[in-house]
Amino acid sequence: MTLPRRKLISTIAIVLLAAVGGWTYFHSLVPAVHQDHDHGLENLAGGGFLRVERLEGGTRNLVGRPGRVLILHWFEMGSPTSGSEVPALVDFSRQMANDKDIEVVMVAIGKPREQVLAWANNYNVPTANLYADPESKTAALIGVRRLPETLFYDPEGQLAHQARGPMKWADPELRAAIEEFKHGAGEHDH
Repeated sequence: MTLPRRKLISTIAIVLLAAVGGWTYFHSLVPAVHQDHDHGLENLAGGGFLRVERLEGGTRNLVGRPGRVLILHWFEMGSPTSGSEVPALVDFSRQMANDKDIEVVMVAIGKPREQVLAWANNYNVPTANLYADPESKTAALIGVRRLPETLFYDPEGQLAHQARGPMKWADPELRAAIEEFKHGAGEHDH
C-alpha cells in the first residue's frame, strides 16, 4: 500500500520540521547556573552546552565530567589586570602540561578567534589550551562576572573554587589546593 503523493510529502515535511525543532532545542540547552546569579556554574556534568571556539577552528563544549581538575581561566585581552598575569599563567600551564590529572583552559572573551590567535602569536602564548568566547555568551552562561576570573572544577565536574582577580600562579598554597581538588575536596560552599 502506498501513500498518495501529497500525504507522503506532508509526512516528510512534518518529520523534517520535527527533526529541525529537536536539533535546535537540543543545541539550545545550557546547564543551570546557581540561583544567586553571582556564582560560577556549580556542575559541569549537568548536561547542556557551553561552547568556546578553538583557535584553529571548531568549538569545544565545556560541559561534561572532566575526569581531572579543570581550571577555566577567563580573561580579557588588552586589559592591564588580565594581561599582567598571563606570563605567570602560561608558565603554570606549561608546568601542568605533564600532569594528566590537571587541565588548564584559558578563555579570551570579547574578541574573535582570529584576533586571539594573532595576540597569542605576538606574545608567544601557546594555543593548545587557549580558546575564544567572542561574544562573551559562554562566560555569561557559566557565571563569570568580573575579569579575570578562574573556576576550578574537580574531576566529577563540581565547582571546587572560584577566584576573582589576578592569581598568584606560583604560590605553593594554590598548588596544594589543586591537589585537594583532584580528590573532590573543594572548599566551595553555598
